Amino acid sequence: MGKEFRYIGKPSPRIDGRGIVTGAAEYCNDIHMHNMLYGKIKMSPHPHAMITKIDVSKALEVPGVKTILTYENAFDWITGMPAQKRLLDQHVRFVGDPVALIAASSARAADEAAELIQVEYEVLPAVQDLDEAIADGAPQLYEQFPNNIIS
Repeated sequence: MGKEFRYIGKPSPRIDGRGIVTGAAEYCNDIHMHNMLYGKIKMSPHPHAMITKIDVSKALEVPGVKTILTYENAFDWITGMPAQKRLLDQHVRFVGDPVALIAASSARAADEAAELIQVEYEVLPAVQDLDEAIADGAPQLYEQFPNNIIS
């Protein structure tokens, strides 16, 4: 037979298993602190679009809403590997791309605010697979990566 290993091929109990099955485990949603804020993300319903107008005025009127960030007022935080995308950008590149970040004193207020944010989009052509993305004339997602290729 092969070499005997200490852990490989042997059962190992989960450290958190007892807490999970008994309901004693604590999750993020279980944590409540004084003056805690709840976050909500308003996401793009389009795979590729430009935001032409975003109106958060009605959402800001919801009691408990503290602030709403959009591409217009957010700090310039670049994310990704390699870093290529602003956290909140006027150019949305996938369904679920963040459009607005809401901070409120309750989850209900954050949810209500997200529903009240009005966003108008210019829907752009999208590609659905790798071959389409690198084909000549394909919509460019990032100016710094010609032909949608990150070297």
